[in-house]
Amino acid sequence: MKSGQGHRITATTYRLYPNATSERRMLETLEHCRSLYNRLLAECKADAIEGICQKSMFEMDAEVKRVADGDPGMKRTVYCTCLRDVGRRVFNAMRGCGWNRDGNLEHLPRFKSEHRYRSFTYRTNQGFEFKGDAIVMSKIGRMRCRGRRPPKNAEPRMCTVKLDARGHWHATVVYRIPDIKRGWTGFEGPAYAVGYDLGLRDVVTSSEGEHVVCPEFLRGSRDEVRRLQRTMSEEERGSPRWERARRRLAVIHLDIRNRRKGFFDRLAHDMTDGRTVIVMENLDIRKMKERDGTPAAVRDKYTEANWGYLTRRIGFKAEEAGSRMILVDPRYTSRTCSRCGHVVQSLPLSQCTFACETCGNAMDRDWNAAINILNRGLGVEAVRKENGRRGRQHGCWPVCRRSATHPGLTSPITTGHDMIACSRLSQYYYR
Repeated sequence: MKSGQGHRITATTYRLYPNATSERRMLETLEHCRSLYNRLLAECKADAIEGICQKSMFEMDAEVKRVADGDPGMKRTVYCTCLRDVGRRVFNAMRGCGWNRDGNLEHLPRFKSEHRYRSFTYRTNQGFEFKGDAIVMSKIGRMRCRGRRPPKNAEPRMCTVKLDARGHWHATVVYRIPDIKRGWTGFEGPAYAVGYDLGLRDVVTSSEGEHVVCPEFLRGSRDEVRRLQRTMSEEERGSPRWERARRRLAVIHLDIRNRRKGFFDRLAHDMTDGRTVIVMENLDIRKMKERDGTPAAVRDKYTEANWGYLTRRIGFKAEEAGSRMILVDPRYTSRTCSRCGHVVQSLPLSQCTFACETCGNAMDRDWNAAINILNRGLGVEAVRKENGRRGRQHGCWPVCRRSATHPGLTSPITTGHDMIACSRLSQYYYR
């Protein structure tokens, strides 16, 4: 994530181990922030219904200051930048609401109950600091923390403290670090480019022919999730049984999310390790998921595939390694032959093999799409004409740089077929 000229932004999460006093203070901070959020949101919703223009960020900060001055307990307990962050959250929440064609106000944000407001943020680096293996937060105290070491030459900029469903506290610290200028030729040896196609059955298919099967983390817990959801629908809201079912359901979803996140973090690392150029599709995932006629089972597969999170993690990992990530237009990548460029009329999803009527090329449809993605991202059409169509098998044509050994031509960037033991995706399941 870019932050400016010569710097980039990264984040590290730490597990906090507060004592009884620090935990009580953090719970009080959460409660004060939640009450302030609901109070500001009520005022903003009333203004929106009456047609009054929404407050700007400066007006929201002034409103936060006015409320805090009238509540000595809030001002004494909560750090000032945490209160300002509450105003920023209300401002961002109100930006999504608007008037529809019927003249009704829609997409109004909801008020936060106790179990829906679980974090507070120090907006600047003045409210917290690290001292050895502990973190000191203003108006909370010193707490032991455990996590990954901060990056070298990192400058902490912001800290968000969150309480998860299991009752564990975590602190996510945002750092600003110097940017890495590595580009296309930073690694020793030839530059290494690879293209990836995303799918629902095989979550990732590389231009080298590797397939990673989409895991189903929700499958083993689906029966228990349904039972708990039935219990919550039958019991009275807020009753002891309803609260126990809610907590158990939150823990299950937290475990599923952590397992899914860990899997895709490892997968993103292995997909970017050793590559200098990564080419992927620029997909509108929300539009694809919410298309008319999409059954619920297919929507669950979109959730399991987690394309958006995987794409973001690959972008972060590539930026950390100094590599380059290219997003291309996904249209006709599955229907185009990677050898001759012919576009077939139709290719139903039930057909797993791509067969070209012109050149007779027959291969897996996802592999064919991954090669087309790689070629499209690296601009191979111009190189085809220059090199006289001297390409590799299955249309993996090399992208070139200037070379003194071949006048008029350029030296190729390796696309994966000439690299040995460069891929670490073999630990995953293949089809």
